[in-house]
Amino acid sequence: MSQKPVSFAKWQAKPSGFVLSRGGRDWTLLLDGEFPGLHAFDKSEDVVLCLDGIAAAGRMDPGAFSSQWLVGVEHNSYQIEATYAPAGWSGLNVRARWSLAARHEGIDLQVQVWAKSVGELKALELFVTTRLAGPDGPISRPQAFWVQPRDPRSAAFSYDGREPAGVLARLTTLPVPINLEAEFGQVVADGPEASGGRYIELAHRHDVARRIIQGEEPQPILGDRLSIRYGLFGHDLEKGVVVRGRLRGIWISPSDRDLLPQTAFHEFMAEPPPLDG
Repeated sequence: MSQKPVSFAKWQAKPSGFVLSRGGRDWTLLLDGEFPGLHAFDKSEDVVLCLDGIAAAGRMDPGAFSSQWLVGVEHNSYQIEATYAPAGWSGLNVRARWSLAARHEGIDLQVQVWAKSVGELKALELFVTTRLAGPDGPISRPQAFWVQPRDPRSAAFSYDGREPAGVLARLTTLPVPINLEAEFGQVVADGPEASGGRYIELAHRHDVARRIIQGEEPQPILGDRLSIRYGLFGHDLEKGVVVRGRLRGIWISPSDRDLLPQTAFHEFMAEPPPLDG
């Protein structure tokens, strides 16, 4: 286990799952449903850093993290780790660790994947989703999908058979970025009006093959709504090779809205990835 972080709260194991207070709300970490990750205790539509399926060239599996594929759970007061072995994925194993961020009021998600097969998993993506509906609730009408690709190969993933026709009809792939850090920096969404705070999500630019934003405009900052899906990795997976990726979500107070986001982002980017696990 890594060094214990300085944090505002600890995980509490309850019959409903692992509960944590963040951003003035209680969140339950559910591991054995269709959508493992943090679910708002008071609002089922709001989810943070949830595993949301696996894709590779020509296929998409939104049920890869259902309870039948959960093969192990380890936990303490500071981190929860779940291992999944989805069937039909050539011996693929996924280990996801939700832990308290070392600084600020945040959550880290580290995901690592490895396979027992040789040369069978091409352009593998593991999806992580965050959705915050805001005080007005979810929008009922269909929204567009905007794809921010990491590189030319990632830009082609949307059209290699992994995305269903219903998504492709509303999907636009944006230009390949010249500067990865500028395109894959922090993502911000205002928190509920009652708290006046803000939720910030940080992604390492090399871990994300595609960032998919759902909304009327290709910007993750949409008032106080956020609907974003990360396609991590995007690599060909070979036997014996472990690939890791990480994301961080932070809730900040109104007094920190101007200065903390950039500080937290630079801290996150400067941290070496954890190698234990």
